[in-house]
Amino acid sequence: MTSVAQTDEPTHVRGRTGTASLVLGVVTIVLMGWPWLPLPSWIRCFPVYFIVPVGICAVVFGISALRSVRGEPGADRCRAWVGTVLGTVAIVVPLMVIAGAVAVLECW
Repeated sequence: MTSVAQTDEPTHVRGRTGTASLVLGVVTIVLMGWPWLPLPSWIRCFPVYFIVPVGICAVVFGISALRSVRGEPGADRCRAWVGTVLGTVAIVVPLMVIAGAVAVLECW
């Protein structure tokens, strides 16, 4: 193998990890809006259970992609950053909604 073939392979794999983080982050945002679609109730509520786990996966994949390209001057970090941010939003927002609901219910 030439040195070019050896250096291209890891970059390609790292790009997949950043892309996976981005895709999972976008999926979590879509799942957050899913309950407001005009569908039967059992179809609307089912994906809600996947928001936090998929968000955690997006954050883990994004952080691993960012760590794998650390120190490389020409590396593209945008997809990994966006996936990490969207995954974090998908974790924080449902937890804030739950905390708000608990606070409101304790006042009754």
